[in-house]
Amino acid sequence: MKRQDFDRLIAQIRDDNASEDVVDNAADRVRAAIFVSPGAADAGHRLRSCADFQSLFPAHVKALLTPARRLLMEDHLHQCVACRRALEAAHREAVPVAARRSTQTRRRPVLEWALAAALAAGIVIGIFAGKAGLPRNHATVASVDGEAFAVGTAGNRLIRTGFELAEGNEFRTGKASRALVQLGDGSEIELGERSQLSISAGWRGTTIHLDGGDIIVRAAHRRTGHLYVSTGDCLVTSKGTVFVVNHGTKGSRVSVLEGAVNVAYGSHHEELIAGGQVTSNGNVSKVPIRDDLAWSRNAAKYLTLVGEFRELQKQWEQIPGPGLRYRSHLLDYLPNDTVLYAAIPNIGSSLGEASRLFEDRLDQSPVLREWWTQRAGSQTGELEDAVSKLETFASYLGDEVVVAVAKNRIESYSAPVILADLRRPGLREFLEAQNRELSGRGEEARFQVVDTRRLALRSPKPALVVYLANNLMVASPDPAELQRAVARIGQPSGAFEKSAFYQQITNSYRDGAGWLFAVDMEQILRSHVKDLRGRKEVPPGFENLNYLVIEQRDLGKTETRALITLAPGRKGIAAWLAEPAPMGSLDFVSPEASVAASFVIQDPKTVVDELFQFARSREPNFDEHLAQFESALGVSVRDDISAPLGGEVTFALDGPVAPVPSWKVIAEVYDPGTLQSTISKLIDSFNRQAPPDEGKLRLTERELGSQTYFTLRDDKRPAFEIDYAFVDSYWIMAPSQPLVARAIQNRQAGYVLARSPGFQAQLPTDGYTNFSAVFYHNLAPTIAPLEEQLKKLGALNPEQQRELSALGENSAPGLVYAYREPDRIVVSSTSGFLGLGLDTLLGIGEGGSLFWPELQANKAARERALARGLRGPGGSVR
Repeated sequence: MKRQDFDRLIAQIRDDNASEDVVDNAADRVRAAIFVSPGAADAGHRLRSCADFQSLFPAHVKALLTPARRLLMEDHLHQCVACRRALEAAHREAVPVAARRSTQTRRRPVLEWALAAALAAGIVIGIFAGKAGLPRNHATVASVDGEAFAVGTAGNRLIRTGFELAEGNEFRTGKASRALVQLGDGSEIELGERSQLSISAGWRGTTIHLDGGDIIVRAAHRRTGHLYVSTGDCLVTSKGTVFVVNHGTKGSRVSVLEGAVNVAYGSHHEELIAGGQVTSNGNVSKVPIRDDLAWSRNAAKYLTLVGEFRELQKQWEQIPGPGLRYRSHLLDYLPNDTVLYAAIPNIGSSLGEASRLFEDRLDQSPVLREWWTQRAGSQTGELEDAVSKLETFASYLGDEVVVAVAKNRIESYSAPVILADLRRPGLREFLEAQNRELSGRGEEARFQVVDTRRLALRSPKPALVVYLANNLMVASPDPAELQRAVARIGQPSGAFEKSAFYQQITNSYRDGAGWLFAVDMEQILRSHVKDLRGRKEVPPGFENLNYLVIEQRDLGKTETRALITLAPGRKGIAAWLAEPAPMGSLDFVSPEASVAASFVIQDPKTVVDELFQFARSREPNFDEHLAQFESALGVSVRDDISAPLGGEVTFALDGPVAPVPSWKVIAEVYDPGTLQSTISKLIDSFNRQAPPDEGKLRLTERELGSQTYFTLRDDKRPAFEIDYAFVDSYWIMAPSQPLVARAIQNRQAGYVLARSPGFQAQLPTDGYTNFSAVFYHNLAPTIAPLEEQLKKLGALNPEQQRELSALGENSAPGLVYAYREPDRIVVSSTSGFLGLGLDTLLGIGEGGSLFWPELQANKAARERALARGLRGPGGSVR
């Protein structure tokens, strides 16, 4: 068409005057397509929770939902098992039954009175809520960094600091914006960019309805009620804690920084403690918790806090611990069916010294003092008093305190029994003084001190009954259990001394005991291996567990060891780990690695066979599904994937952290040709089944010198790349070809992690030359680049720079290693508690967050996030 003809056509359309009927009909069609008719079953219904979806089930069963609502319903049902079951019940109720139609229902007077009473109660509650003050929502926008809006039917209204959010008000942050909302109870909600929420209050507590985005919630401690966060696909329940919620199109992710929360999603309920993380569905993966915090204005504060914990840990490690114990006569007083034994060294003096060091550190560090003030609040004095009393209590006791629990019946356990020698007199007077103090505050007594003449007596509510005689303390919350324990004193040794569990505990003392925790797994698991239908509840191999023993002792440096004792003829997971063997795959990891994990397994084919066997016990049609899966792929999982592999695998984060983390995977391969053929088949199968609008995988190879490198790319995702090569029976994978080449060169030059001073310094002194598994971490190499990056951004003040430098200086390598022996598996470490430092144990670095710098996927995006999150209003650096 010529230009002048096109212009003429446009002019004709512009000049054409449509009749009013045509305009009205077109408007009606548009209105019908956009809006739900007033009579629609789902008109005006907002879908926030399972209850909202279930209220639409009657309309869904009758096919009355609009197409948009039907799609939302189907998506929710795909993720929520509980709602699928509820819909099935709704379908059954909707089936017409002739007899049911002819039956007349009579109202019962009791039901009528109940309904009337409920209605009256509702009216009274409504009046009381309006006049007398039921819990109401008081939320104020404390700060806005960027733009924030009140969202309404009339449009968005720009709001500023000080704006009060009314019940149900929708509040949203704009692009590159942050906001802080304060609730009336002292709780705070920090919102990331493009985050939207509303707040409502009721008898149970306050609910934050998160429609999308990222929030960090600092829930104030409550005497009654809870703080809830509802995302539609999960519900978070908190009563004084700090947690992160990320809600998006694919689902939700919840991470806990302090305290504990309960997360309900679908038919699942999970209790998360500090450092824990959960996602609402399998399409959303877990990430290091610090990734969820990168946008926060407090990101630098979290970093400096970790540095403080490292410094504090370093000081605490210098405190002399209690000496080792090589026997314990308290074992003779234990019940015959003891299944749990814990021996705790008397750490009274160490606790006092640790408390004094902590107080000194609080005086020196504003960051740590702020954290402690927020965490302890007005209870700081009470905590100090509690530590002082615990130190005094410990001074009366001997070298250890023993706690034991016995198994009475198949699934019943007795109350715990606590035993300790007495070092000096005066414990009775101390406990009675504590009771008088509690009584003066109007509280119940927590101790009932008894002797042999009063053992049968019970106080109304004895929290702990304590027997003191013959330089011995025996205590239990159950007076009957205490009486049985006292009866064993002075008698010949019972059946427990002849048990294998007794011998296991005695062996731990023979090597010198510090902290000791032992469990008779055989007795505990015996009644839990199978469910009511006879199916196995646990993966194969767990029923072969005999004992679990965890020991920690100080041999110049702290050693923590866990021993898992196994029955003969083991199988399943317990048999997968191989005996200690050379780990050649570790030679492809350099000393610069911040994380490396390596292990050897018996036989990959055996692992696959046992997994398949376990799957068959849970799913009768497993073989049919497996055949369909393998037919679609064109490969056999057992013969084409597992058979070519050896038994050794190493994972590592090794090298620069930006712009792409330098991960490596090295696996032992016996038949590279078959494996390469299988990879080609899998790529062809993927490309055949991929939708037309999605990218195809492309595998290319090239020769560099004498080495062949393979590169896998996606033609629709330029950032996706996996490179690999086969070298001396090893398969080396990385996100780029230079990383693969460097791994090969480092191995040839001998520049390897296993020979580095940091790794060698963590090695134990024992008779083994190899490991069955090993996990190494070293945060220090990542601190300096991260510190430089934050300095360039201007995101650190002098105090924070000093604290971050201290984090790097106090970060030491850690090593956890495992040995498989004929009748047990030993997991041990000489760095912290199984290789974990104080910050990790406190939840600051849980979920892999110690290594969050390595896992940042894009340096530029991270810099923008930090620059936005660490700058206050007007661009000033916080």
